[in-house]
This record gives sequence, C-alpha cells and structure tokens, in this order.
Amino acid sequence: MVESKLSKVKVNNEIALCEVYDNATKERIKKVFFREGISFFIKFKRKLGMLGFAAMNLAGADDRTDVLPERKEGVYIICVNKSQEQLAKNCIKRVVPDYHDRISFFDEQEKKKDEQSPFWNLIAQIE
Repeated sequence: MVESKLSKVKVNNEIALCEVYDNATKERIKKVFFREGISFFIKFKRKLGMLGFAAMNLAGADDRTDVLPERKEGVYIICVNKSQEQLAKNCIKRVVPDYHDRISFFDEQEKKKDEQSPFWNLIAQIE
C-alpha cells in the first residue's frame, strides 16, 4: 500500500473566535454551527475560587477579570477554522443579537487593547 505524502503533514488552521459565558448561549451557537456546517470545537476554562479573594486559572495563563465578572459555570472558548471565521461570527451575531454581555470576541478584545493609551499599556506590562 502506498502512503500519501500528506499523511504526515499536520495542519492547524483553528483559531479561538470568542468566549461564551453561559451554557444556554453555547448550546444556541452549537446548533447554528451544526446547521450551517461550520467546523468548530469548544474548550472549557474553569476558574476555582480560593478564599473568595483569589482565583486560579486551570486552562490558560491569561486572566481577564476586567472584561466580565467571573461566572459560576466557567468560560467556553469556541474555536473555528480560520477560513470560516467571518461566517461563524455572522452566525453568532444573528442567533444571539444581544451578545455583548454573554460573548466576547477575541478580535474585538485586541482592538480594545490597541486603543488604550501607551501609559496604560506600560502599567499592564508591569503587573
């Protein structure tokens, strides 16, 4: 049997599209992605409270307490194929019209970081 030249090639075109902060919204997004044929997977980032003052992040090193308050359920990170990014974003906005309090898109977060003054960027780097 002849092995394909491409069988050993790893392709990683998935990007993190957004964070979802509740289970009901995540289920709505899953349904529309299945209906539209969008390739996706979901990571779960859970935060554990410690003595009510500190939180430990199990899934990653980035802490984003400035955007939305911590939820009991945790945070769902939805990843899609790079070629379907705009289609997925449009589907989410169509299905969840008031998404600003339940969903945070990563590209919008980067824009917010770039809009900050250089002084605040320096302060953020120190911490």
